[in-house]
Amino acid sequence: MPSSITGNLFPGLFVGNYDHVLDAQGRVSLPSDWRSKDQETELVMIPTRDQALLLLPMATFMEFVSKAGKMAIANPKMQMALAYLGSASRRCRCDKQGRMALDREKLDSIGVKKNLKLIGAVTHIRICAPENWKMPDNPDDYLNEIQQVSDGTDGLDALGGLLQGIWNK
Repeated sequence: MPSSITGNLFPGLFVGNYDHVLDAQGRVSLPSDWRSKDQETELVMIPTRDQALLLLPMATFMEFVSKAGKMAIANPKMQMALAYLGSASRRCRCDKQGRMALDREKLDSIGVKKNLKLIGAVTHIRICAPENWKMPDNPDDYLNEIQQVSDGTDGLDALGGLLQGIWNK
């Protein structure tokens, strides 16, 4: 997609997937469509449960932190969850050439040696070893999740409906 489209109309939209090779300094070039046109591109790298890392735009990460911080005030388990997230996360910034240094330890943890895959996940970027990326066997499972958003429902609405059905029996 031309950068003029995504860069001007849809900032923060990450679409497509790219195969990359880390340079000698452990950097990867972020596609120009994924970089900010007006300011520094700053992302936060967080771990996932499934052999991948996520790069979240700083604004998205800070929105989450604001919500989670309120929950953590009187919740020791949430405090520890945030401590884990903080210790396992890394700030990442693009240099003037669009290269981003990635933490070697984090890459090792997901099996990335030299080659990696950058996957546009609409609101964030997914990083994984090429052998760990495959399209879903049954895309309907994921399309159903998207359909809920399109229909204006979410998991809580579905759960509420399910509980309502149980209570009415």
